[in-house]
Parts: sequence; C-alpha cells; structure tokens
Amino acid sequence: MLPVARLLLLFLCVVRLSRAQTPAKAIEWGFGTAVGQLSFTNGSRESALGVTIAAHVWDWLDISVNPTYAWAESPSVQVGPLVQPARRVSGLTDLPLNLWASHELPGAWSPSIGFSLGITLPTGDTATLGSGQLGLGAGIDVAFSPTDQFAFDVGAERSLSNGYSTGLAASAATSLALSGRIKSGAVSYGLSISGDVGAVPSGFENARSVAAGVGIPLGGGMSVNVAASAGLTAGSPAWAFSVGVGTTPSGVAAASIAPYQMLRHAFGGGRKLTTKPKTKGP
Repeated sequence: MLPVARLLLLFLCVVRLSRAQTPAKAIEWGFGTAVGQLSFTNGSRESALGVTIAAHVWDWLDISVNPTYAWAESPSVQVGPLVQPARRVSGLTDLPLNLWASHELPGAWSPSIGFSLGITLPTGDTATLGSGQLGLGAGIDVAFSPTDQFAFDVGAERSLSNGYSTGLAASAATSLALSGRIKSGAVSYGLSISGDVGAVPSGFENARSVAAGVGIPLGGGMSVNVAASAGLTAGSPAWAFSVGVGTTPSGVAAASIAPYQMLRHAFGGGRKLTTKPKTKGP
C-alpha cells in the first residue's frame, strides 16, 4: 500500500475509534464558489476562480474537493547576469482534497479539537500552474466558544511533502494561525493572523499576514463570505481579496470560519513554493 494511503487509513481509524458509535445519518452536501485576487509587492498578481464540493459524513468527518482555475502574471526579474522575462500563464491548479475530523470536548467554553489531512493531486499543467508532484499536509485546530456570539481558535499546519503548502503563499513547512469570530445577529465577523514559522529556502521569506472577513446569510442555506488580507512581510501577498457564495455543511463551516481559510478556498490549497516570487536575491 502507498505511504499516502497508509497515512490516510491510519488517520481515519484513529479518529473513528475516538468517537462513540452513533446512528448513521444522511450525508449532508455543500457547494460553493469563490473568486479572488492577490498581489505581491514585486508586481506579481494572481486571480482565481474556485469551486468547493463538500460532504459532512458520520457527524464527525468532512470531505471536500476544491478545483481551481487561476490566472497569474509576474514581471521580468534580474537573476544574477540573466533576466527572466515577464510571464503570464493560466490554467487549472493542482487539485486539493481535504479531510476534516472534529470532536467536541467536555469543559467550560465548549472546547473542540479538529484534525485535517490535505492532499493535492498533480492535475495542473506543469508548464503553467501545476507542481507535477503529489502534495501532503496535516493540521490540528483547537476552538473555544465562551458565548454563542464569540468564538476563537488556534491552529497549526505542517507540510509533509515539498509539493504541499500549508498556507496562502507559504514558504516554511509549518504555519500557525489565531482567529476570532463575533456574531451580531445572523452576521459573522472574523479576524485572524497567520504565518510561517521555521527555516525557509534561500531567497524566500516567511509569509505572515492579517485577515478579516464577514459572513452574511442569504436564506435557504445560502451565505456570502467576503475576506481580505494584508501582508505583514514581503513573503506574503501585499493584499488578497475574495468573495464566495454557496451552502456549506455545518462541520466545514466550523473549520473554515477564519478569514484566512476563506481566502484559501478562493485560491485553492496546496500552492507549490515556486509559484511565489522570491523576496530577495538568489
């Protein structure tokens, strides 16, 4: 059995055994679409159209797929004695798949813990936006809800392969995030800060940014989500913006309430490192 398949099987078994047996429930489906744009300080830009199809299974597991089409452009860059010409490409990105398992814990502030396993299939054209390799990453998130109107969570994600990026334009193998959410009536407002930690390859800088978002219900299970971020380092996009609309199963909604997660759904997860411009000389 392939190493990825073994890890996936172990992940599912551990989470399933951690939950008490519950009656089977019908699968809850969700669908959404989002558009977004981001820009780096060196003039590189990317626009994207993403679609998310999600299924809430067994009351503890969410499975989602996020096909994304992107348009990217970068200016000419001086690399030593050579000049890399300006580039403009478009096409399907690598295909992100995500599994999210969550479990509520006893105690004050309604704590819960979630585990994620992300896989990116090398479906994108390597001449444009594809990495040409399988990507794998994992994450953990701990959330608290002191009141019905306020919640916050802290999370960490780790790339398990060179072809998987744990955050928007990430450079390092590990990223951390802290998010908060306030509800005013039916409208939700979110704020988050996220960034890489640890060593990065020569010529790159840790990506760190702050993001804000708002979620507005439209009725009939539909909602619209708007998110924007500002880079705190040259390793992050100077700015990013996305608008998404659709229905989302309850579990996926809980896992994706943070503004930086909304942005990732717009641009697709698992961006390979080399799609990000270098932030300093080679």
